Amino acid sequence: AQFEVIKDSIGSITADARLQALLIAFAFGAFLEGCAGFRTPVAVAAAMMVGLGFAPLYASSLCLLANTAPVAFGSIGIPIVTLAAVTGLSVRGLSSDIGMICAPVSFFLPAYLILVTCGRAAVRAVWPAVLACGAAFAVVQFFVSRSIGPQLTDILSSLSAMAALVLLLRFWQPAEIDTTHVTVSERSVGREHTAGEVWFAWMPYALLVVFVLAWGFGPVQALL
Repeated sequence: AQFEVIKDSIGSITADARLQALLIAFAFGAFLEGCAGFRTPVAVAAAMMVGLGFAPLYASSLCLLANTAPVAFGSIGIPIVTLAAVTGLSVRGLSSDIGMICAPVSFFLPAYLILVTCGRAAVRAVWPAVLACGAAFAVVQFFVSRSIGPQLTDILSSLSAMAALVLLLRFWQPAEIDTTHVTVSERSVGREHTAGEVWFAWMPYALLVVFVLAWGFGPVQALL
């Protein structure tokens, strides 16, 4: 039930299928990758997109493609932490190097996502959203991976991308709403929920961010 509230809260931001793809497949999918990993982003994000009217195969393809950059820091940084344990290399060093590699990919991935699924005209139509989403994610991914570590990289990057898109959509909307890939048009916009319902649905993820951030804080680590 809470996933329905989350789905509706994201889907109600815009009725445009291209922007919903950026919000759910890329940004929210990356958030789920950072929190849980292990194929959760594709399963959950694709199900949300199907609930908004996307065809199942199309939604799954979008989510698989969108997950290519966040997966390196998936599940609170487990791939990098495990690699450091196996090789004896520094977690912070590996995180920094991988962040340098992934950030440019993350910057171009939203544009590539729209390009291969909707064409060049769609990229031109929503280029402000593509730019805001890619830039916010890539910049935060680069700096968090270098300054904090791998545990919060995906979580903070995805939250930044979602915040950038939501802020942008307050002042800008595409000239034409695209529902080409939405098979059930009347469900393309989520149901309205109260602020309390939305906060309750998102609260576990907010607490996760707070606890993981505290876990990586030096004085807290000294107490463990």
